Amino acid sequence: MEFDSWLAANGFDPASINDSQRKALSSAWRADQNGGTATVTEARPAERREKPDEEPYEKKVAAIEAEADRVTFIQELAIKAMEEAGRVGNRHKVDQIRELMQAAIADTSVSQKDFQLSMIRAGRADAVHTFSRPEPEASARVVEAAVCRRAGLENIEKHFSPDVLQASEDRYKRGLSLVGLLDESAKRNGWRNRPDVESKDFLRAAFGMTGDGGLLDIRAGSTGPSTYSLPNIVGSIANKFLKSGFLSVDNTWSQLTYKRSVNDFKTITTARLNGALIYRTLAPGGEIKHGTLSESTFTNRASTYAIMLGITREDLINDDIQAFTELSKHMGRGAGLKINDLFWTVFLNNSAFFAAGNSNVSTGGGSALGTADGAAINAAEIKFINQTDPNGYPVAMMPKILLAPPTLVNTARRWMGSFGMVASGTAGLADSNIFQGRYSVLTSPYMENTNYTGYSTAAWYLLADPNDEATIEGVALNNRWEPTVESAEPDFNQLGMAVRGYIDVGFAFKEPRAGVRSAGS
Repeated sequence: MEFDSWLAANGFDPASINDSQRKALSSAWRADQNGGTATVTEARPAERREKPDEEPYEKKVAAIEAEADRVTFIQELAIKAMEEAGRVGNRHKVDQIRELMQAAIADTSVSQKDFQLSMIRAGRADAVHTFSRPEPEASARVVEAAVCRRAGLENIEKHFSPDVLQASEDRYKRGLSLVGLLDESAKRNGWRNRPDVESKDFLRAAFGMTGDGGLLDIRAGSTGPSTYSLPNIVGSIANKFLKSGFLSVDNTWSQLTYKRSVNDFKTITTARLNGALIYRTLAPGGEIKHGTLSESTFTNRASTYAIMLGITREDLINDDIQAFTELSKHMGRGAGLKINDLFWTVFLNNSAFFAAGNSNVSTGGGSALGTADGAAINAAEIKFINQTDPNGYPVAMMPKILLAPPTLVNTARRWMGSFGMVASGTAGLADSNIFQGRYSVLTSPYMENTNYTGYSTAAWYLLADPNDEATIEGVALNNRWEPTVESAEPDFNQLGMAVRGYIDVGFAFKEPRAGVRSAGS
């Protein structure tokens, strides 16, 4: 019997089956012909059929159907895997899957489960029915890690988990360059051409924007709208490199400031309550007396300080990832310099704050830090310790910090570090340094910089721990003191990338009783 006739007799349409099914079914047809068994189409009246002939017929049909199901399963499974490999341009993987598929179809002993397991063993587990993209957040982290690896981020293991670093290594062996980062994002947003940093359309796709500045609405496959955000990734990468630049700047201000978080940019007025709050003996009737309060107020507010810089067309063409990471470091440094400028502008212009009326200033030749026997330190201590609140009670704070300009900082360190001292010549006094280790010594180059009102090479300060009470308060929006750096929406009239950084901070004098200024002359 001819093959097509055999197919028709067994319920198959010869015109509708594909080549692979035809090949698989031909094996069953040949086995039927070689076995000499009567086919299902031989003329045999129903009434003459005997029951023993019915079982081989049903088994034969079941075998044909089972083989068709096996072949279809293998084909569908392989095609899904090949489509995914083709989508990412992996031609070698496509060829490997095709060879596995053809070998499995030819070998009728390979079951559906056997083929599925062979795909898994070959490293293609997600080529089965449940293949999907990684979660956008996880993918973004892998991309970030790849860029940071390429740029040489120090202590990278502190920024990414081992799984993310391994995934980054597996997918981007040499890390990801600046153009590679743009290309990755552009592809997520529907770009299908080669990366071209001189193409406005490429940059629009990378930033997920249309020509008029609106967001793209490009769907990637069947996974829905892409949530992959280049600005977020660029900002996250930049902030990792920004911190080293931010911390490279003098941070004495941070050790002198009481830090406070604010929720907005409104001016805040703070009342510091001072009064007769000494506990009193409970009256016979059990009535607790009210304390009397007086108050002093000061105001403060956060303001925004920002700067924008660009990664040029030349940097993009050169694919210079260092240009981007170095830019981030410089922007971090710029933020640190601005915070210093704000703090020291307030702190050094202190003639009305450290004043005789506040009993927190020491003047004259006896206030010089190098005075023999530590007389100047002793005088400043007495001023500090004898401070009283508005009700005349002792404030009862002790100084913890000795702040000196660079010209005097080594003199301060000698006083705090030396065991002995020059003999006083006063009978009965030991030649020991009673100030050894008493205060933490701090300094800053801003203290004697001529650009700042109130600068001095001679003035020095005794200050309380700012966590107890502070002479100056700093406020930051949402308690964020480190700057935020992010990629800005690029101006597509020019080629390149724009990056902006900003801080939201402010400083103001707080409590005059928390410090004493010694003029040094």
